Amino acid sequence: MRNIESQSLRNPNRQAGMMRVCQLRLAFAGLLAILALAACSGHERRTTGTVLNDQALEREVISSIRANPAFGEKDHIKVEVHEGVVLLAGETVSEESKLLATKLAEEPRLTQRVVNDLKIGRRAGFGGKLDNSWLSTKVNAILVKENPLSGYEASRIKVISSQNTVYLMGIVTREEGEKVAEVVRNIGGVEKVVKIFDYTD
Repeated sequence: MRNIESQSLRNPNRQAGMMRVCQLRLAFAGLLAILALAACSGHERRTTGTVLNDQALEREVISSIRANPAFGEKDHIKVEVHEGVVLLAGETVSEESKLLATKLAEEPRLTQRVVNDLKIGRRAGFGGKLDNSWLSTKVNAILVKENPLSGYEASRIKVISSQNTVYLMGIVTREEGEKVAEVVRNIGGVEKVVKIFDYTD
């Protein structure tokens, strides 16, 4: 037994090969687990490619708005993307700026449509940003607790908050979307709910 152990220690190539086999086995087991979860799930899942495309589109729109000289410190534009749908929320200084933001968001190839809910007026201060973050956290926590969807997962619904308005994005049936919206409407601090769902029916 000692000979086998000492031989393997003196043979780094063999050790490396064994490590690769173990890593491949672990990766395969992880892949099987993911596929099993997906098969058991009753809802449509976003592909990795779609998630990466949304992230790239979000960065592109944010960069275009920041690089445009028409926007400055008085503007606070929040950009969120889901399934190629671009949401613009927050505040901007004029109607012209709002229209320009829509135009910039429509330009990228990956954009499917733009939902522009920018308010004309002063940007929210630090306290307003904290309120938005707190409201989004509260909504997410209650959605998990009340479980309005069968097999609810936090990743199914994207929650964005701005000026006491809650925007809901995700892939759902119309019935599921209404159930989620109804829960959110009854949460303290929520003044308005905007559904930006991708419906499967």
